[in-house]
Formats: sequence, C-alpha cells, structure tokens
Amino acid sequence: MAVLRPYARAEDNPVDVLLVDSRRLVRQSIQRLLSDSDFLAVTGEAASCDEAIRLARTCQPHVVILNLPGANVDVLDGARKLGRQFPDIRVLVLADEADIIIQERLLQAGVAGCITSSCSLEELISAIDAVLAGERYLSDVLAKKLAERRLPGQSISPFDQLTHREMQILLLVVEGKNTRSIARELCLTQKTVNGYRNRLLEKMGVDTEVAMTHLAVLEGLIRIPHLS
Repeated sequence: MAVLRPYARAEDNPVDVLLVDSRRLVRQSIQRLLSDSDFLAVTGEAASCDEAIRLARTCQPHVVILNLPGANVDVLDGARKLGRQFPDIRVLVLADEADIIIQERLLQAGVAGCITSSCSLEELISAIDAVLAGERYLSDVLAKKLAERRLPGQSISPFDQLTHREMQILLLVVEGKNTRSIARELCLTQKTVNGYRNRLLEKMGVDTEVAMTHLAVLEGLIRIPHLS
C-alpha cells in the first residue's frame, strides 16, 4: 500500500511512535499497518498509560498513539501526565465516536488530536502529520459532534460541570470500585472520597449510584457491552 510521507519529518529521520492500548492484538495490528511505511518507526508498545510514561523516558517518541477502548481513569489521567511530563511529545487519541465527553476532556487536557478508531491508515498518517506540525487534529465526525454539543438550544450534559477529580471518582464508581479502593488509587482518605461521592449524587440530581451509572450510560459516558 502506498502511503504518503508526512511533510513534518525529514526522509532520513523517521517518526518514532509509541503505541498504547490494553489489547495486545490491537497494538500488533496497528504496528503492522504502520510498518507499511518507511518513515514511521514503532519504538515501543504499552498496555497502560503508566507503562507508556515509563517507556517514554527511554524511547523518547515523537508521537504517542493512545487507543481509547472506553472511558476510564487510566486514559484520562494518563493523557494529562504525558502532556505535563513530556510537553514535546504529541499525543494522538484513537476513540469511538460515542466517547465524545471524554474526548472533549482529553482535548482540554492538551492532547494534540482525536480521531475515530475506525479511521483509514491514510487519515491516521494525516493526523500524525498535522500534530507533528504543531496543529490540532480532529476527524470530521468528531469535530461535528463537538460542535453540535455547543449549538444554542442543545441541552448541557450534567457531566460537563464536573471537575477533573469528580470525573475521576465518577468513572471509578461506575466501574464498581468501593470507597477503600478509590481512596487507595487516588491517594485520598476514605472520608474525602465519600464526600465526593455525595457531591456527585447532588450534582447529577440523583439519589443512588445505580441511577448515576444509568445516567452515565444514557449520556454516552460509559457503554454496556452487548451480551450474545
């Protein structure tokens, strides 16, 4: 397959890419696609954002491709940490069209671009090209969805008002984590976590965390896998 070379890199200076996805098969598939070019070099693979941060210190990639299989704290926090610790590395997120709330959060956190996980190889190359040139890149369908959320008359999602910490705890709650686990993961006291949990119920206008989880599903923040 013929693939256009990004103009942002010299021919004798390939673009180093770090792939991040919890699914090994997906990482291998993306690596094989990128290996069709002679100007992209996958210098590392990571199953989590924490692992990616450790690898980034040694392989020093130009671009991190972060595949987003669903809304989770690892992705939300990992993208922020990558941006803060490695400001010269461009983070490009592959996301599902339905994950629009998390994508907007990621863009606010400083990721260089978001494209749909169903994109073509040509679009992926174009996105890499754009972010290396210092531009922001959004696939057309994601840009349209983000714009529609801001149109007059559109109802505002209750999740838009959440702080980063509140979003962290919300995502962990809907994953089924208990207060002790959340406190340990976020280095908070259990009392503080319980305070956030109560505040979330109030902000969401619901009485139970089951209702809050249902609201998260309705708003597209999380998805329930279909059972065959």
